[in-house]
Amino acid sequence: MSNPALPPGTTVNDRYVLASKLGSDGEVYEAFDRHLARTVALKILHPDGGAPQSWDEAKRLEQLRSDFIVPVLNADVVLNSDIRFITTDLLPDGDLEADARPHGLPVALAVRFGHEIAAGIGTIHAAGMIHRDIKPANALRRGDSVLVSDVAKCILLDDDGYAPRDGSWCTLAPEAAPDDGECSVATDVYSLAATVFYLLSGEYPVDHRETRLRQQELLTSGVLRDISGLAPHVPRAVATVVRRGVSVDPGARHASPDDFGNALVTAMGQRRDWRRVTHPGHAYCAESPESGGRTAIGVCAESTSRNVRMRAFHLGSGRALAGVQERIVNLPQAMASLRAYFANLG
Repeated sequence: MSNPALPPGTTVNDRYVLASKLGSDGEVYEAFDRHLARTVALKILHPDGGAPQSWDEAKRLEQLRSDFIVPVLNADVVLNSDIRFITTDLLPDGDLEADARPHGLPVALAVRFGHEIAAGIGTIHAAGMIHRDIKPANALRRGDSVLVSDVAKCILLDDDGYAPRDGSWCTLAPEAAPDDGECSVATDVYSLAATVFYLLSGEYPVDHRETRLRQQELLTSGVLRDISGLAPHVPRAVATVVRRGVSVDPGARHASPDDFGNALVTAMGQRRDWRRVTHPGHAYCAESPESGGRTAIGVCAESTSRNVRMRAFHLGSGRALAGVQERIVNLPQAMASLRAYFANLG
């Protein structure tokens, strides 16, 4: 059961004056730090199962430093209690869950952000901890960069390389989904890849609109959606990296977040940057801007009751691309044909 929100004006340790609650997950507040005379984000860490948050972990978080992690400014305990809290920079530019809704980000931007998130998670792993709740809502914007947030979920691994389960169903790894599931480096890699899956498509490997029980069933059974079936405009090489990252078999995934992030960037290379767009009455459309000497082009797939007609054209003039034929395919063949159509355009 969640704890009731603290009212505005509540003062923590005669230092932090709470304002509004931030977001819908957990207890994070905008607060004014009287000592530093600045606004911060303060997260309350209530005891889990009667046990307070590890002080060692809290202090490790305070020492984490990366260009891609929201800095922890202070880790302390509420006076006369066993309730821990941490304070971090307050980033007002939003998160990637909102930015990528409903159809994902441009591919090149999703790849860059995925690489930055991977770098932040790699720093956490180097400190002997795992994050356990990597997801688009925990990737916060700061200008053109992205920082990993909610580091309060981080925890030290035991001697066998595992930690108690935590996280969100939308990016939780299959092996962590059972009631007795555990988290590990491999589950963080899955969550990272599932986050990039969302950045590219606006969807998760398991449909987040399903009930939590149904999501758990699908994850436990290893029934995941394929990135190319949801976002055929994503280059095949990039889709292959994401597909490996969300493998049901933990051993088939990349060995580390850095391995995943580097593979993602290599896969993108100099390929066309596509972004999904919507046009009334069309089944699937995407555009690619002018870049690297290549002209700006678009692809539209218009559907009827039985068929899908695909065409590629120059943006602006609407003229058909030379040497690229229109294609008409049956509805069941549409996604596979679209994948091939985009692949032929680079």
